[in-house]
Amino acid sequence: MSIDTRFFTIVPQTAAALADIIGAELRGLPDALVEGAASFGNAKAGDITFLRGEADGARPEAGTIVVTQQAQADKLGSAVMALVVDNPRLAFARALTRLVPDTSPGSVAPADTVSGMNKNCDIGPGVMLGADVTVGDGTTIGAGVIIHKGVRIGQNCHIDANAVLSHCCIGDDVTVQPGAVIGSAGFGFEITDDGPVPLPHVGGVEIGSSVLIGAGCCIDRGTLGPTRIGDQAMLDNLVHVAHNCEIGARAVLTAQIGLAGGAVIGEGAMIGGQAGIGPSTRVGKGAVVMAQSGVTKDVEDGATVAGFPASDAREMWRERAALRRLLAKSGRKDN
Repeated sequence: MSIDTRFFTIVPQTAAALADIIGAELRGLPDALVEGAASFGNAKAGDITFLRGEADGARPEAGTIVVTQQAQADKLGSAVMALVVDNPRLAFARALTRLVPDTSPGSVAPADTVSGMNKNCDIGPGVMLGADVTVGDGTTIGAGVIIHKGVRIGQNCHIDANAVLSHCCIGDDVTVQPGAVIGSAGFGFEITDDGPVPLPHVGGVEIGSSVLIGAGCCIDRGTLGPTRIGDQAMLDNLVHVAHNCEIGARAVLTAQIGLAGGAVIGEGAMIGGQAGIGPSTRVGKGAVVMAQSGVTKDVEDGATVAGFPASDAREMWRERAALRRLLAKSGRKDN
């Protein structure tokens, strides 16, 4: 199950109903119940998923509903039902919208009107809380903070003024500095002839213990499954973490870094200011990405990279030095 049921309510659908909604040809039992969604490799019986192109690695088990292309349906076997469409990702998004019709964070109320708050918490003025919020002992909530339904905050945390938290679970001893936004929908979409169609984001955000989230950071919830930040990670001001990213323990990200969807930052990695990490790209454990670098392919554990596209830093500086020598010989200046 990749829909985070702590924050989202699933409305089960029959395979036939979903086929009608997305305009698909159904190959399988029309009365089969679909009551979840997952990525292709993680789908189980009762989940809907999608396949675009060839399947790599794990395949869904029997009974799973698969949104797939015509050419792929025959390869899935008779035990797996298929919804055959021309655009699997768009069809999956439409089906997910029917399974989870409400992705809003829900209403909030002034903190002093919400029952069940821990008496050992320090709640500032103007704080607004949703239903079923949990805040641990010794946690401080600053003025104007908005915490939406179902959010879990651990002990001895500091949530500074005007932060907005939704669809997230936060460990102990975490600091969230002013103006940070955690749990907003990611920037996922499918391009169609009628323009871009946004994809529902029904995952959450999981933040470990002793994490620092700087002022103005934005951490998006997962499309399916969580966005994760490990223990003792440090994010400087204005860092953007897209949907389904994973940041390892003790990683350090300095100001104005952007992580595209599905990027993975290894334990203890260090990313310099204004660097960009491409979608589904991995930065290895202990690796260093120098400031303003653009990472377009995986970085090995312990490596140091620089430039765009990012490459081994020593090689880059040697190439720059060689270029300057050539330019000097030709009488030109390196601007």
